[in-house]
Amino acid sequence: MEKKRCVIIGASPVCDVEIIKNHIRKSDFVLCADGGYQYALAAGIKPDMIIGDFDSSEFPENMNCDIIKLPVHKDDTDTMYCVKECMKMGFKAILLLGVTGGRLDHTFANFCTLLYTAENAVSAKIIDSENTVFAMTKGMKETVENRKGHIFSIFPFGCKSCKVTLSGFEYPLDEGIIHVDTVLGTSNSVISDHAEITLHDGNAICIVG
Repeated sequence: MEKKRCVIIGASPVCDVEIIKNHIRKSDFVLCADGGYQYALAAGIKPDMIIGDFDSSEFPENMNCDIIKLPVHKDDTDTMYCVKECMKMGFKAILLLGVTGGRLDHTFANFCTLLYTAENAVSAKIIDSENTVFAMTKGMKETVENRKGHIFSIFPFGCKSCKVTLSGFEYPLDEGIIHVDTVLGTSNSVISDHAEITLHDGNAICIVG
């Protein structure tokens, strides 16, 4: 069976194993970032590959999969290295689990990683027990399906402002400008089973809670 999506499991200290069980399909290629392999095993899932520097977790012994040992001193985080490896393998869809919570700098870095995938025409999302997060770049259009009643927030990311059209939300926008030093995009509500986000200019991080 050809595996069309790569799921990366990180080593967040607040990772919910049930989230992993509920979101991984048999057709997924499972890549664990560093100690994330321990969550995969706890969920009863065999990794296809493990990548990490293992500076804060035990090296995975006796694992029947490919393992890439990274140097501790490097420019990319383990998660970013995993994303780049997925892209080298040709995956155009990536799901990241276990990559939020714990250290705030790592969570923020993973938002940066989402922007990197969007800029390289790869669809990527972070999912945890409370949120779904994705990035958008100029010209992109995304939909929020079957999340009526959920909270939606959008923020400019890596730019001074973004221009966005929102439909299917309590507070719609028609090519509205959101500046990075405001909180205009916070805590909107999804009021349609098919809500749409169109980004006309800039970059954005979107969070569905």
